[in-house]
Amino acid sequence: MAKNGISDYRAFHDLTKILLTVGGLWPYSNSNMLYRLLSYVQGFLSLGMTLVVFGFVLENFSNVALVTRGLSVMTSFTSAILKVVCFIIKHKDMEELHKNLDPYFEKLLKNEKNLKHILKKVNIFRLLSGVLTLTVFAVIAFQIIAPLIFIINCKVHHVKIKKYPLIYPGNYPWNINASGFLYLAHFTLETCGTFALFFVTTSVDSLFTLYSFQIIGQLREMSYCITHIDSDDDSGKYILHRCIIQYQKLIKCVNLMEAIYGPVVLWIMGTNAIVLCALLFQISKMKTITIIQGIMFTLYVILKLLQTFMYAWCGSCLTEESENYKDAVYSANWQGKKHLMSSVVIIITQKPLAITIFNSSTLSVTNCVTIVDKAISYYILLQSLNNKELKS
Repeated sequence: MAKNGISDYRAFHDLTKILLTVGGLWPYSNSNMLYRLLSYVQGFLSLGMTLVVFGFVLENFSNVALVTRGLSVMTSFTSAILKVVCFIIKHKDMEELHKNLDPYFEKLLKNEKNLKHILKKVNIFRLLSGVLTLTVFAVIAFQIIAPLIFIINCKVHHVKIKKYPLIYPGNYPWNINASGFLYLAHFTLETCGTFALFFVTTSVDSLFTLYSFQIIGQLREMSYCITHIDSDDDSGKYILHRCIIQYQKLIKCVNLMEAIYGPVVLWIMGTNAIVLCALLFQISKMKTITIIQGIMFTLYVILKLLQTFMYAWCGSCLTEESENYKDAVYSANWQGKKHLMSSVVIIITQKPLAITIFNSSTLSVTNCVTIVDKAISYYILLQSLNNKELKS
């Protein structure tokens, strides 16, 4: 059981590290300038795609269906820009957070005595990260393949194309020929932007899940140590003192996560409702849906729901484990030992661990339900606006 847990954690950790390294976002302490430039390249590619799609939205602002189509794409690239900017600005915070969590968790894995408790539910965390990665990859694969299939189908049936389709709905400030070098250059550029979106989205979201699990693992280790205090007074006092110091470090880690991921979480929770609404509206307005379109819409809806759930569920798990830690302190073998009571009082009065969004609301599964409710409400509003537009 412990070996399976370690292998699951290793796969989870290594996948996240590879994705972040390719994007230049893994917090290496001695990274060179060339490596750091990778993150800027990712950001500029996403910025270019955002501006192109924004031009399309402005050009078709009077058409609700086209605007919603462009907004769903534009918000995804804007999310990628925000994530890269947050990681670049908070680079030192990222390094500090990583140093406090990753090396210590590696030490915990060497202690076989409490591995079963520390690695509990690691397979779920790994599954969420893996499914997110596969879903995003499937979405971008269909995004790239769709225009190619259209072109091949037209060639087979000898249909002349005035303008070859690109990957995204966009408006460039210059004309693009039906085919040729200029078209290939733009298609390549959009393909690079698509892969930048893939690496940024999957890596940053998976890292949040990884750090949440590492904090939860430390809380479980502390709970295990406290509940197994024996009659040796000196060892019990030492364990409680160590837990107090370790908990203070975890409070700092949670504060660092809030500083780094606060804007990202707020943006995701706000825009995913809009994107889900836009997807539902696009589907409702399509008279016929091809197999590829159906698969793309389904995958995109799953992606946005999964992304929202990942952040919300990690927040709930962290809050729950913090409460379990306090319960473990209450049920520990410290009653009647006066020299331990002062340490216990300090632990009980310490601030509970919970990820908050700009000190306003605690991140939990409730947020996921709220996003779905908002998406439905926005969809109903869009339908009423579109009906008024048709009547006029």
